[in-house]
Parts: sequence; structure tokens; C-alpha cells
Amino acid sequence: MENNYPRLIADIGGTYARLSIEESPFEYKNKTIYKCVEYLSFSHLFLSYLESVNLSGKIIAASIAVPSPIIDDSLFMINSPWEKVSISEVKSQLNIKDIIFLNDFHALALSLPFISKNNLVSIKESVNNNKDKPMIVIGPGTGLGMATLINHPINGYYALPAEGGRSTFTPVDDIEIELLKLGRQDFKHVSVERFLSGIGIKYIYECLSKIEENKNHKDIDTSEISLLAINNQDEFAVKTLNIFCNMLGTICSNFAVMTNSFGGVYIGGGIVPKILDFFIASNFRNRFISKGRYEMYLSQIPIDVIIDKYAAFLGASYALDTYLNKNYIP
Repeated sequence: MENNYPRLIADIGGTYARLSIEESPFEYKNKTIYKCVEYLSFSHLFLSYLESVNLSGKIIAASIAVPSPIIDDSLFMINSPWEKVSISEVKSQLNIKDIIFLNDFHALALSLPFISKNNLVSIKESVNNNKDKPMIVIGPGTGLGMATLINHPINGYYALPAEGGRSTFTPVDDIEIELLKLGRQDFKHVSVERFLSGIGIKYIYECLSKIEENKNHKDIDTSEISLLAINNQDEFAVKTLNIFCNMLGTICSNFAVMTNSFGGVYIGGGIVPKILDFFIASNFRNRFISKGRYEMYLSQIPIDVIIDKYAAFLGASYALDTYLNKNYIP
């Protein structure tokens, strides 16, 4: 069959959209990052990009990863400025012969076997690392994404995306119990994503200031909180980021025991790479293995942080190639 190159490969997040042209397997050019809010519609973003690279009407295959479950014809991108998008309308407007949509963490999970070691930072190694076992990826950013990767001995890799960010938050220590109490006053449902996300860091900071009656509380955004914590310039910012890392350790641990992910835990998303040194020095690893009699079990699972901001392209490409050659999305 024809190779269908060049191909359009895209990774759309809640805040940023990453687009590229794949010229040959896993070889990308014109990699560009856009702010989603600057485009009137989902299709407008792609049409503008293709025009900018002089490929309007010339792409016949595309893979688009989106921050939404793929259900029937609608995309529900609740953390995106576009919110609800019709897949059939987008296909019609882009006029691309073969186009697939998949969840962004579905794509990131499929990328795991292909990410260069140079784009991974080891948080916890294991002598029993086995890539034939399930692998999981979890990533706090605008929201909180999750997915599992299975390596089938005959059919290759297959990913299972999850909406784990919507799962109910469960506190572990006294301060998290207090945070949950405040969360229940503000929201009908207190999900994990309420804390483990960009706006979650700001929310932790605000709640912590109420709990500890911080008279010097500042009205600052997530990036400022993170910067103050990294530079040890604000006590409550440091506490906030430590709580964030603790919570992430617990949710990663929960996901790991649910999936027996001896192939490894991978942390993606936009937040952790920006606070990497703080994260490595945090209590994350202790919270990850803190499962009583299952500490030995969890100590055997390796953990890496993905620092390649274009990593999901690899999984989106793998999914598209599988679709074109085998007629299914892995």
C-alpha cells in the first residue's frame, strides 16, 4: 500500500497544542507549539498550521491526540477553550482521507517503548525491570491524564486510556483530610484532578493558607508558587509543592497496584519536568511505596519522568501506522 507520507501528527492539550509533519517513521519536521486559546475553533488551528507549512490540501493521513475520551462523535475537552467538538465536522473541514483521534495519554502510553533514554529521568530504578509487563503513564498538567500500556507478544503494543483524574480524591494524612474538607465546601465532587493539576497547585496553596491562617497569603498563580517553592522563598509555596508531590506519589502507587505495572511507571505532563529537582528531593518515592505489607512489591517498580515535550508524537505515529496497515487503533 502507499506509505501516506507526509502525515500530520498532533498532540493537543488543555493549554498548548503541538503539531508536526511526519516525513518518515518517527521523523518530524515543522514542530510547532500553539496556545489553544488563540484559535477560534479546533479546525481553525489545524488549517492555520497546514497553511503555514504550505501543505494545505496535501495531507492524506493524520493522527490527533486530544484531552478527551473518544466516545461516538463528540470530544469533551473540558479543560480546553473549545470544550465540545464534533469529530465528523473536523474530518469534513480538514478534508484528510485517513484521520484518527485518540486520547492524549493513549498516545503518550504508546510512545513509552520508543522514547530515548536521554528523554527520561530515573526517579527509582529496579533490578527486575521487565518491559513485557504492563507500563503506566500519569501526568499532571492542565488536567491529570492516565493510561496503561500492554505489550502483546504477537500484535504489539496496545494502550488503555483512563479518566483517572476524575476519580475521587482520598486523603492519606491529616493535612490532606483538611484539604478535602475545604474541597467539599467548594465542589460537588472532589476529584484527584482538583489537586493534581496546574490549577490544583494554586488551590492547595489557597486552602493551606486558610488552614494555617496565613496572614501573608499572596494571590499568585501556579507558576509563581512553583518558582517560590523551588527557590525556597515562601514557606507556604514549599509546603504546597511538597503536598502536591506527596499526593502524586499516592495516586501513582494506587494506579500501579491496580495494573501490576512492573514494566514501569512513567510521569508525563507539563508540571513535573518544570519542578524536577524539587520533585526528586521530595517525599514522592516514600509515598509511592507506602502501602504497608506491599512496600516490597512496590519497591520493584521503576519510575521515570518524561522530559520530552513532544513524546506523544511517537505514540500518535504508532497508532496511525497501525491503523493504516492493520485497520485498528492499538
